[in-house]
Amino acid sequence: MKRLGTIAFLLAVVIIAGCVGQSPTTTQLEGNSTLKEEQTNTYVERYPLTVKDFAGREVSIESEPMHIVSLAPSITETLYFIEALDKVVGITKWDNYPNNVHEGRIIVGDMEPNIEIIASLKPDLIIGLKYHLKYIDQLEKIAPVLIVEPQSVEEIYEAVELLGNVTNKEDQAQKAIMEMEEKINNIQEKVKNKEKPRVLYIVWWNPLITAGNGTFIGELITLGGGENIFADTQGWPQVSVEEVIARNPEIIILPPSAGITANELCGSPLANTDAVKNGRVYTLSSDDIVARQSPRVVEGLEEIARFLHPDAFNIEAQPLVCEATSS
Repeated sequence: MKRLGTIAFLLAVVIIAGCVGQSPTTTQLEGNSTLKEEQTNTYVERYPLTVKDFAGREVSIESEPMHIVSLAPSITETLYFIEALDKVVGITKWDNYPNNVHEGRIIVGDMEPNIEIIASLKPDLIIGLKYHLKYIDQLEKIAPVLIVEPQSVEEIYEAVELLGNVTNKEDQAQKAIMEMEEKINNIQEKVKNKEKPRVLYIVWWNPLITAGNGTFIGELITLGGGENIFADTQGWPQVSVEEVIARNPEIIILPPSAGITANELCGSPLANTDAVKNGRVYTLSSDDIVARQSPRVVEGLEEIARFLHPDAFNIEAQPLVCEATSS
């Protein structure tokens, strides 16, 4: 997938308040008409700077953040991928990546931030989701607050670049983006000439909730070479079993937390879909790789693409085998 040439969103406003010092170029004649030129040296102070966040807010950051509080696992993961995790002093109870993420860091809440604990850490930057805007007045009394909540793979690139900019990790951010792009392009190259199977993603079983257009999961199904049978819906629609049967998915994908297992689908009303009859029901290794807006979504994309087109990855599909029930 080609990345947009310019990401205007991130660098909409960047104010550099340092001085740009340029030493004069001097030329002098030495000895036997030898010309010596002193090279020009240019120095740019990065901070303070002002950036626009994912809520459209202009956020001013006075100096390089050295003590960051992250209010969402997706943010912590992104900071890890740009090598800025050492700056993070506070995380949520849901953070679990990388494996040692809790070492040396304080839990500052779950979705609801604990304002007192955050204040005690004396952070110089707090990064949260749009959900946390309801706490913005309290949080901004502690430190600048940056809202980072991408809604697509393209916006993940923007989030990576934004966080690289504010944490002085621009090179590492560009490296993370390039690695994402390369992996996604490789996956798309493998599946580009394949027939697109009809796919149902079950977010939750009862009531039956799926992923429609405008969701990460919907985008990953498309990038992985599939056709989302509910692409004509938006967000996370509740659908009926009858509607699913009428659309007859060829492949069903479940997260571990779907409220039903692949084997249990054998005895469900969806047993008559092509997906269950042909054993093409798959369970992701983790909810997080498709639910968190971080570079880890590439892992989710690869798993989905392998489910849809195992032959493109030179792997053998492991079909679900429904056991016949005794009468």
